[in-house]
Amino acid sequence: MDRSKFSLVLRQCRENSGLTQKQVADALNVERSTYAYYETGTTHPSGLMIVKLANIFNVNYTLFMEALSDTKFNSSGENVEFTTFSDTSWRDRERIYTLQKSEQNLIINYRTLRKDQKEKVNELIKLLQKQNQDQEKGKAPIKNG
Repeated sequence: MDRSKFSLVLRQCRENSGLTQKQVADALNVERSTYAYYETGTTHPSGLMIVKLANIFNVNYTLFMEALSDTKFNSSGENVEFTTFSDTSWRDRERIYTLQKSEQNLIINYRTLRKDQKEKVNELIKLLQKQNQDQEKGKAPIKNG
């Protein structure tokens, strides 16, 4: 069966991220079967969905757009270069699947946010870290619950 270059690139991104189809589908707010159709080449996502996918996998959206411009090629992957995945910095980074499930979901959800929303999340994290430091120093009472 021939598959589109896009579907192979998409699957490679997901596998390199250590995510399941369900996790990606949840982050996109679509059914798992809808996402599976993207990976099998049955359907292709919209432009907005491609941008969301790029954010989830932390790659440039042009990776997917270039893959979409190719029609079909041998499903064995011959003559396909996944240069995004072959550089050593990608392999040397901690992969997302080494994280706990809640940490994986946090990262996936964070990547789907707009820049201003990410800044707010970062500010909240800094505030919570400060509260933890204050509690450890005995400056603030520790609340249970």
